[in-house]
Amino acid sequence: MRWTTTAFGLALALATAGAAAAESVIKARQGEMDAMGKRMNAIKETVVEGKGGTLADVAAHAEYIAGKLPQVPSWFPPGSDQGPDETWALPKIWQDFAGFEAAARNAQTLAGRLVAAAKSGDRTATTQAFAALGKEGCGGCHTPYRRPQD
Repeated sequence: MRWTTTAFGLALALATAGAAAAESVIKARQGEMDAMGKRMNAIKETVVEGKGGTLADVAAHAEYIAGKLPQVPSWFPPGSDQGPDETWALPKIWQDFAGFEAAARNAQTLAGRLVAAAKSGDRTATTQAFAALGKEGCGGCHTPYRRPQD
């Protein structure tokens, strides 16, 4: 398991501060995930629904997502699986952290492909890359590691 300085700091904070720190970590990661979700929705509006936006906009959103994905494992330090606020994270994240990290790396690769497709100007390739990122990238983490949403 690779620990970044940030992840180590978060784990240390959780160990020393308990529930309040867990709540802070959970809220922070939910905020980050929400921001990526908004970017995915904006891409969907452009390439799937045709509601405006350009492929340059898609590339910018995909670059943001690709830049965040390497950080995802650090948002889940040990002890952040429960707190006073609800978390959708399943215990499997911490039981199979290497698999979780691999899923995040795969999502990053797929986001990079979406960036390249959007920058190429090929709308069909961009739509296909977006679908792959959603199904295999986001879904590759959410399906095994996140509680199903109602």
